[in-house]
Amino acid sequence: MKIIIFSNHLSSIPVIDYFNTQGLLKAIVSTDKLKGQHLGIENFCNKNDISFFKVNRRELLTVIKQLFVDIQPDVVIMFGFSYRIPADLYEFPTLGFFNVHFSMLPAYQGPDPLFWQMKNGETSGGVSIHKVDSGFDTGAVVMQEPVTFIPGETWGIADSRHSLVAINMIVQLIAQLSQQNELKELAPDDSNLCYYARPKASDLTIDWETQTATQVEALVNACNPGAGGAVTTFKQQIVKILEVSQVEAEGEEDTVAGTITYANDNGLYVQCVDKKILRINILKLNEGFMTGFKLAAIGIKAEERFENSTFQYQEINN
Repeated sequence: MKIIIFSNHLSSIPVIDYFNTQGLLKAIVSTDKLKGQHLGIENFCNKNDISFFKVNRRELLTVIKQLFVDIQPDVVIMFGFSYRIPADLYEFPTLGFFNVHFSMLPAYQGPDPLFWQMKNGETSGGVSIHKVDSGFDTGAVVMQEPVTFIPGETWGIADSRHSLVAINMIVQLIAQLSQQNELKELAPDDSNLCYYARPKASDLTIDWETQTATQVEALVNACNPGAGGAVTTFKQQIVKILEVSQVEAEGEEDTVAGTITYANDNGLYVQCVDKKILRINILKLNEGFMTGFKLAAIGIKAEERFENSTFQYQEINN
């Protein structure tokens, strides 16, 4: 069997290594958007003499189509790949072209399902493997595995846990295909069908006027580390909050949401619209990453306030 993997996702390295060791892997395809820690995919391929192709959208129908003609792959797996696949490619592999998606499809179709599930306060997600077709995450699902969200986990932790599940599922998929077992298509639960586009600047921003403490915490976790933290404004400066904790306390009725209620040796505490209190644990300012405790120690005072502002939307888009 000949396998090609399309991936921009660092967590794909274990499955790349596994199939390479088995002598089944013929190439890795990534995009020109590969950056940051995910460059580790390219480094791993170079170190292990794995054919690696970094392409833009236009090159899918030139460079990669020729690659398919040369290799004649039996199976192609997408694991975190950001471009839509043209029919000339997804119809090419003899045993199928499959995508790994971090939700229980058809729920949470779209490019960042973990963000939206976490922001929306879902308690359970999952991993789906589906056939690639002309739509976004709309092909027939052939494998699914539920994954429960851990209270308080960040996007990064959830992503790693979903990736471990996905790797095992991919290995099982290839085992079934190699045994020439017919893949059973799962019946979709269309009552859960929903599509979420890539998060916009406003989706990453805390709205102190409407979001409860639970919703603010969910957004903060969903933004860490991918978006660099949930965005707010403090003294006309963009601030990104990366970690908060709810405390067993209740604020005052007439206190404006976003107001710092305590700033002392125990840290920085903010009241939300539902009068619940959040302890601000980690923030990113222009001056660097800081703890709430350090901000309190250097002079941030009670009654100062985090605010909503259109200024923050313009800044985050730059």
